[in-house]
This record gives sequence, C-alpha cells and structure tokens, in this order.
Amino acid sequence: MPATLDVSCPNCEKTIKVPAELEGKKIKCKGCQNVFAIAAPKKPKPAAKPAAKSPPPPKAAEPEKPKSPFLDEDDDENLPAGVAPKPMAVIREEEAPRCPHCAKDLDPPDAVICKNCGYDNVKRLKYETKKVIASDASDWASHLAPGILAVIIIIALIVVDIVCWVNMSGWMAEGALQKEEKNAVTGDVEFYVKPGAFIAFIIAASLVVIIPAARFAIRRLIYNVKPVEKVKK
Repeated sequence: MPATLDVSCPNCEKTIKVPAELEGKKIKCKGCQNVFAIAAPKKPKPAAKPAAKSPPPPKAAEPEKPKSPFLDEDDDENLPAGVAPKPMAVIREEEAPRCPHCAKDLDPPDAVICKNCGYDNVKRLKYETKKVIASDASDWASHLAPGILAVIIIIALIVVDIVCWVNMSGWMAEGALQKEEKNAVTGDVEFYVKPGAFIAFIIAASLVVIIPAARFAIRRLIYNVKPVEKVKK
C-alpha cells in the first residue's frame, strides 16, 4: 500500500489525504478549490541526551552525639551498628538509715557505731575495725578464774580475822604472856601484851591482801567481765 500524507488546507482547514510522492508540490483543495503547496512534514527533533549526573556532594560529618550519663561507655562501643543502647534503669531503694562513711545500712537503724566500717555517727570519727575470734568456754573460765580466786581469798581472810577476834584471849590464856596476878577491879586475867594488839596486827596484815584483791575482783568480775578478744589473722 502506497504511503499517504494527511494535509490540512490553509483556507478551509479540511484534511486531505495525498500520496507521499506529492510532497513539496501544489494541489487543489476539493472543498474550497484553493491551491496550495504541500509542505514537507517537520522532522521530530532528536531527543536531548540526559545531562550527566554530577557526583553527589560529600556528606558532612555528623556531629558526635553527647553520651548519656546513664550509659556504660564500654557497652555503648561494643553495640552493633544501628542498635540503640539501652538506658540504665533506675532502681528505687528503701529509705533506710545508712552510714555516712561507707553508705551501708545501719544495723540497728539507730546504731551509734557502724559495724561495717567503725564510723561513729555521733562524734563523726572513724574507729579502726578488726576481726576477732569468738570467746569459748575455756576463754571465759581462764578470764574469770583469777577474779573468783581473789573473792575466795578475801572471804577466807575475813573469816580468819573474825575467828582471831573471838578466840585470841583463849589462845593466850596460860601462856608465856599471861600475868600471874589478875585485875584487882574486874578479876580478869591480864597479859603482858593485850590480845587486841595481836588482833589488830592480824587484821592489818589481812587488809594488805584484801584491798588489792578486792580491786582486782571488781575490775575482773564487773568492769572487764568479757575475755580479751583474739584478733583473727
């Protein structure tokens, strides 16, 4: 089939089909009898080539985000890319009294001395702490025995003084210190040395032992009743 062209009359704008070989020649319009030349069809302009894409501008370095004070630096660095670090959870603790020095709970809550670090909450001083071995029955026996022995000695000397007080005159009767004549007024036996002098001497000698023994017994059995602590090595 021969190629045809669609031509529009410039006078009546009627579209006429003509053979393609008449391109550039004059023809007569069948409608209005107008004579006009067939113009060559406009060739389509070649498509413009797309402009070469320019390389994207370099990305600006992202500012370093400030690290949260609630995150561990080591954990933050070891996290894989794209994984957000987990914030540290806040744990509420009981409002129990704590030692201002070591921050541990006071036991009991109104304790003056902290048993963990030895801090004095009243004087605001820290005492030295040490680990000791608990005292057993043998420690108590060896610690209290001297005090008990001192009490026994005191009691024995008091008994001796009482016995001498009561029986000294009888012991001295018919002895070398007894006088042959009796008291003219009372009729009692008289001695060159009165029995009271011996009794006073015995009591005085007893007191030399009783007084320090009583002090020792009071310190050991009342003030220092606990055995000496043994430091744990």
